[in-house]
Amino acid sequence: MFVAVGTMLSGCSSSNTYSLGGTTQSSSNTYSLGGPTQSAVSVEEAEKIVEVITKLNYPWSQVSISKDMAHLERIWSDDFSYIMPDGTVFDKKAGFAFFEDDTDTHTSEVTAPFNVRVYGKNFAVADGDHHSVGKDKDGKPFSRKSRFTNVWVRQNGTWQVVAGHLSHLE
Repeated sequence: MFVAVGTMLSGCSSSNTYSLGGTTQSSSNTYSLGGPTQSAVSVEEAEKIVEVITKLNYPWSQVSISKDMAHLERIWSDDFSYIMPDGTVFDKKAGFAFFEDDTDTHTSEVTAPFNVRVYGKNFAVADGDHHSVGKDKDGKPFSRKSRFTNVWVRQNGTWQVVAGHLSHLE
């Protein structure tokens, strides 16, 4: 785990292991504290923010399997905007349709690494790699790797994603 304050790195390096939904996940988290124009955040506050966002992100990474659209309703802001690999921009409604209309059978969804940079009490940026495995509608196996960036904002005490981007790696 690295803590970045401004442009200086300090702290120690470690891996986090956490259990969510009965599945143990390991990740290496990176987080930083915002520069002088951001609201002050202590290392302890930044660690709590990283923990919250990591826990909120995990169920999102599993939606292709769980179909937990209620979770997406909670974590995607009303003005949610997501840029897909082909350049298509999804709003919240289109994002829901993407998951609801998916005809693939997903058997594994893994996000690692997952990094969070904290830029104040109400703003963070997360990025990472996602690997999805399963079979398409015709039964053909697939293994898809992608990289994403998500912008998290705390609004009325609740962390939500306001924007993001996904790129295919293979």
